[in-house]
Amino acid sequence: MYYLAVNGNYYYTLMKNKIKYKRTAIITLVSSLFILFLLNVLFSFFYLRIDLTADKRNSLSPTTIKMLKELPERVYIKVFLQGKNNPADYQIFAQKTREKLEEFCRYSSNIEFEMIDPVAGKNQEEINLIFGEFYNKGLYPIPISREDYSTTWVVPGAFFSYRNKEYPVTLIVSDPNSADWLDFSIQELEYNLVSAIRNITTIFTPKVAFLEGHGELDRVSTSWIEWQLKRYYMVERVTINNKLNSLRHIFVADSLTATIGTFGNKYDVLIVAQPTQPFSDMDKYVIDQFIMNGGKVLWLIDATNASVDSLQGSTEFFATENQLRLNSLFFKYGVRLNANLIQDLNCRAIPIPTGVVANKQQYQFFAFPYMPVVVNFSTHPIVRKIKELKIDFAGTIDFVGNDMDLRRTILATTSEKTKVVPTPSIVTLNVIKTKPNPEEFYRMYDPIAVLVEGKFTSAYKGMLPLEFDTIKEFNYKSESKETRQIFVSDGDIIRNHFDSKTNQPYPAGFDFYTKKNYDNTDFLLNCVNYLSEDDNLLSIRAKNFKIGMLNQVAVKAKKNFYILFNTVGPLVLIGIMATLLILGRKVKYSKKEV
Repeated sequence: MYYLAVNGNYYYTLMKNKIKYKRTAIITLVSSLFILFLLNVLFSFFYLRIDLTADKRNSLSPTTIKMLKELPERVYIKVFLQGKNNPADYQIFAQKTREKLEEFCRYSSNIEFEMIDPVAGKNQEEINLIFGEFYNKGLYPIPISREDYSTTWVVPGAFFSYRNKEYPVTLIVSDPNSADWLDFSIQELEYNLVSAIRNITTIFTPKVAFLEGHGELDRVSTSWIEWQLKRYYMVERVTINNKLNSLRHIFVADSLTATIGTFGNKYDVLIVAQPTQPFSDMDKYVIDQFIMNGGKVLWLIDATNASVDSLQGSTEFFATENQLRLNSLFFKYGVRLNANLIQDLNCRAIPIPTGVVANKQQYQFFAFPYMPVVVNFSTHPIVRKIKELKIDFAGTIDFVGNDMDLRRTILATTSEKTKVVPTPSIVTLNVIKTKPNPEEFYRMYDPIAVLVEGKFTSAYKGMLPLEFDTIKEFNYKSESKETRQIFVSDGDIIRNHFDSKTNQPYPAGFDFYTKKNYDNTDFLLNCVNYLSEDDNLLSIRAKNFKIGMLNQVAVKAKKNFYILFNTVGPLVLIGIMATLLILGRKVKYSKKEV
């Protein structure tokens, strides 16, 4: 009887504990679900996201968030990247675009978007009409060859609508240094989306002008960068020709008193691209007053006549100083562009004829130190993302004067193995045949691109020529408001090759010999962004991250290890966790039984 009683009490206690445990489990489950429900309701009103990546690649920049929150009206975006037949990498990019736009929507109720498959349910005739409309609006479908030799077409962008305006945007962009477009397009996605929203919502688009009339690069030679700039700015070409109103809006305020008024500058940024002829005093004065009225200038200047064209058909030429008559302006603005030539051991190679084989000319590449590859940059946003610049026959730049109102920043320099050749001197291809003497290349980090900001003093302060006596009536200013100028000691940095067969320009910075693209285009766009005070756009453009890539050599060498680790490893981890859990439960409940 005693055994039965004890045994009965034991089973009664065991059943009671089971019921209590089950009740506790149900309460815990219901409570957890209720808490999750409350959290979902709470976070539907509050958005919280933590980006644990070191470079914050999954976070919008503060300037993007600020712009989105300040949108005055609705921006509607139709994205045409959707498509069941699209290749896998394009589907990945479509998903990344959707995620980015969803994040935009979290910060602004004025962003609405739709992912569209433009060919779904359409016959070939309808597809041709749709694609024709895309072409007419500036969005060009891309043909993609498939493994079964068929061709599918991908529409690489979107239409942005704002008020009564529609703006086409190409979102798929190729990396200049890689055949893998996907990583680069994802990296540039925020910039392309934001710049499109900015362009379509901006009432007054900044104006950029290329100066002509002094032997500057013509429209064909700058067609690539002009086309790039037209995505964000109004771009024109202007000739001063001794006219005071060429860069400023000047009008007669009172004809009786001969009072002259001005509405300010016609352009926000002036680009002076590789002039070869001297500037007249009046033209210099007009540029000076453009700066005094807050104008920004990008100076791309060759201080010597050395150029790649001089070596066409000849192995040497005589390099002399370019008599541009701009030194007086530059000195007053705090810089001096020296009439010398840089030789840098970090340079590009050029093809040299070495003989004829089977009636075909043979070439061999030799390093040519007059064509440096610039890889040293400051931390300024203009060059933060720049890796390599292609320049030809550049000179050095010095800062001069002690004007405390000017802030000077070096943007790019030569390498630590540099030699400076004064002019006049003979430039010859024979330099490639001699082994460079390291002792001669003792100079390092000579500036070739600089930024000067602040309040500039007029180059004509206290020294107006006699023939300019009437100029004071034209609102002459001896000191500028806060403004910016960039000086680069190479005009070829903006020059592009032009394919006469396709009637299309190559990108600025494209090396015709090695078929490599350097970062000249990005550098020039960043310069104009900064000069036009598009600091917000520049900060997004300067946002940089590196896509993590597998070490292919290590993968091949340890292939079996990685396969085993990724298949057996998770199973072992789960087994260890299960064992620890079982042991823990045994210890816990064995103590209760005692």
